[in-house]
Amino acid sequence: MQWKPVMRADGEGEQILFKVGLMTFKATSAETNGQFAFIETILPPGARVEPHQHPEAEVFYVLDGEFTFWIGGEPQGTISGKGTFLSVPPHIRHAYWNHTDAPGKILGMLAPGGDGGLESFFRQVGVPLQTSDEVPDLTRPVEHLHEEITRRRNTGLSRTNPLPM
Repeated sequence: MQWKPVMRADGEGEQILFKVGLMTFKATSAETNGQFAFIETILPPGARVEPHQHPEAEVFYVLDGEFTFWIGGEPQGTISGKGTFLSVPPHIRHAYWNHTDAPGKILGMLAPGGDGGLESFFRQVGVPLQTSDEVPDLTRPVEHLHEEITRRRNTGLSRTNPLPM
């Protein structure tokens, strides 16, 4: 498969509710011939990505908010505002936390992309959204997002486009 250019506007891309926020895939590994996946994530207040490691390299670029990052078990300090960049090599334990009372936004890249990695994990564990109308209020604490995800999984409910009247 040949890698073709991908362009998406603000709010465009496959959206998944995940336990730490709303993920919008700006480019999937299927679209980049397995080279990478590019994901925008909005994390509600208090959202915490627990310590983990994986075979992909991960890159973060903070678009909005304040986050505390831990790399290899060591706090790296508060990362705040637009423009903060962080790269995490493969197999390095890391975590991060939106410690504020406002949503934060991170742009992230996983490389390489591909089946069986983190991108697949997000799809398996998260709840896919069909339209942006399904996005819950991300200004509320992360516990409300957890309740919403549980409710959607238990009911199997997903909204579709309204019928034309």
